[in-house]
Amino acid sequence: MDLLALSEVRWGYFRTRKQFLLSRAPERWRVAFAQPPGSGGDDPWTPRAEGRVTTFTVPFLKPATTQPIYNAIAATRLGRAAIARAATRHLARRVAGLGLSPEVVMISNIYAVRSLAALRPRLTVYDFNDSPFQFAGSPTWAREYWARTLERVDMIFAVSEHYRRQLAAETAKPVILLGNGVEFDHFAAPREEPDDMRDLPRPRIGYLGLLSHFLDFDVLEALRSGLGGGTLVLAGPGSQATEARVAALVARGGGRVVRLGPRAYADAPATMQAFDVGVIPFRAQDPYVQGINPNKVYQYLASGIPVVTTPLLDLPAAPPMIQFASDPAGFGAAVARALAASRDAGAIRTLARGHDWDAIAARMVSEIERRLPGA
Repeated sequence: MDLLALSEVRWGYFRTRKQFLLSRAPERWRVAFAQPPGSGGDDPWTPRAEGRVTTFTVPFLKPATTQPIYNAIAATRLGRAAIARAATRHLARRVAGLGLSPEVVMISNIYAVRSLAALRPRLTVYDFNDSPFQFAGSPTWAREYWARTLERVDMIFAVSEHYRRQLAAETAKPVILLGNGVEFDHFAAPREEPDDMRDLPRPRIGYLGLLSHFLDFDVLEALRSGLGGGTLVLAGPGSQATEARVAALVARGGGRVVRLGPRAYADAPATMQAFDVGVIPFRAQDPYVQGINPNKVYQYLASGIPVVTTPLLDLPAAPPMIQFASDPAGFGAAVARALAASRDAGAIRTLARGHDWDAIAARMVSEIERRLPGA
């Protein structure tokens, strides 16, 4: 069976849900991954194999690029149609060149809906990991593309219970909860403390992830103010949306707020295991934060550290191992409770074990194969 993914993110951008799921597809599947072009210059216009997944770039329509002329063309209906036609022709040539006959299309890129219409698969699945409207620069015409995509799909995988409920109220199509997870053994195996963390005073309150617009800087300020002799550690790639505020927070920290920069996936477990508490300090009232089910909560738990995060519907609270907080005072109090409690890394890891990607991918395969017409 051939499965083609029409993605809104690039395969090599981060290790995301897509890589974790599709790289675990059974040998009886051939998997291809069509991604939009990026700004980093590492686009596989020629198909590239990573394991059993073949990736390639398609010039899908993209909103809010760094190219003013392109943006001006995409702002018009005729311009968007021309871009979509070119992308559809490019995709058709690439699919034919690879000898693919996609029986299943997994789409998460609403701007690829014209290409989806031309493929005519037996089954179309939407993978709802992030809302297409949560990103900066989401255009007013995005709603039209979402409606067209929703009309064409046969079923939806939802990343969180919040989004499952929201989608079930919006469509009669089947909505299956297929949450996020963790490569459990990768994060549970003991690691040496990173060299750049050995001299950081404890306790270490750590965040590892994109320094995105979801961060709640009032919470971060409260954590900084309550540090005492410890360290607030921010590890992960920066974002233009938060660069100035992160720099100001570090400057106010007097050496007690440390920014470590990006971490390779291979190095993430060592970093997390060197934290005393892992935090996900997002803006709890943001409607898109309410729908997320972040991988990092399971990665923290598999690393054996207690977690304080904005509320999730996908995990029950288990104080002090996992606690939910919605405001600066709540985060500060929850972190204090986690630090005061004795740490049972084995018990904490148990909370993550059932969310291993192998089990989640197996559910994905089962749902697709049993719903495939004629299967």
